[in-house]
Amino acid sequence: MKFALFGILTGAAAATACAFLRLGEPAAVEIGGYCFGIKPTSTGPCGTVDGALYLIPGLGFGVVFGLLLWRDRRLTAAGAILYAGAAALANAVAVFLCTSLHRPIDDLLPFGNPFLDLSIAGVIAGAVGGGMLGLVHARLDRTVGFRTPLAVAAGLGVLTPIMIMLDDPGGLYAFYMIWQGGYAAALAASLRHAVSAPTA
Repeated sequence: MKFALFGILTGAAAATACAFLRLGEPAAVEIGGYCFGIKPTSTGPCGTVDGALYLIPGLGFGVVFGLLLWRDRRLTAAGAILYAGAAALANAVAVFLCTSLHRPIDDLLPFGNPFLDLSIAGVIAGAVGGGMLGLVHARLDRTVGFRTPLAVAAGLGVLTPIMIMLDDPGGLYAFYMIWQGGYAAALAASLRHAVSAPTA
């Protein structure tokens, strides 16, 4: 319960920062004129999302939960720093994958449905990002597993369309509070039966 509550709080903080702190859009990937990104129309520009979404949610989550794991003696200080860095990287990779897969998934489906496109991209991105962070955590504390966080992260990826279904910034708040709260609960579940000291 404690971890889930902190996850909801870090999600709310991430949504607030992403809503009001604009870092500018990084360049979208375009190869041979094909857009690996977000392209609302066939003649529109190939775009992505603001840089704040790449940086802030993962970093905030990683710092807070790195400190919590260190305080609970699940990680050493060095391990907590590595965990925060891994969370930031995992989130950036997940956001990159989600935006980059949006157009290819749309082209593969026989009908246009941006919500379904985002859901599929979100599942893939969640599995990769959540799996990356889970694997790093499992290396830092060999008593925990990574399968539960990976599965939960993938499942929560289905909710990605919430970001565009609700009015801005309501979609950001709903998505990040649910996602980070859910992933934090999965993290707590992976720790529940782990009792030995950290290894990093």
